[in-house]
Amino acid sequence: MQVTSHQFSTIKDACDYALAGNATLTLESLKTGAHFTFKVRLAKPRDGEEPQALWFVSLLNGPDNGSDYQYLGIIRNGRFTRTAKSRITEEASSFKAFNFFWACITAGKLPESLAVRHEGRCGRCGRVLTVPESIDAGIGPECANKLGGDL
Repeated sequence: MQVTSHQFSTIKDACDYALAGNATLTLESLKTGAHFTFKVRLAKPRDGEEPQALWFVSLLNGPDNGSDYQYLGIIRNGRFTRTAKSRITEEASSFKAFNFFWACITAGKLPESLAVRHEGRCGRCGRVLTVPESIDAGIGPECANKLGGDL
């Protein structure tokens, strides 16, 4: 399988990027060509509270790539779930796509039929990536160190 720029080749890189705290990723079915773009944001702790492992997932559903996102669900305790505040149903193709991606993450296997791409910015801080290893991983070297890894 040939990897194009900004496309993850390993499940670890895709998972690390998705959970970095400020990720925008696009999922594409290589069978159908259908694709969806999602933002995955780490929840900020309230004053005086300890940080928690909670991420909010939103779906791009309009022409403005910066602001046309609609809440989809959460990732908590390693599980992706829809909540009562989501207006997107579990039957929606977009929900099924992210749910499939998350099932792949938890199973530790990225199928060849699924392309996972990032926008060329660090999944943690949002800075433009310029180092080839950082582009491949989707996370810059400084943020990788802060996240407990290195490039």
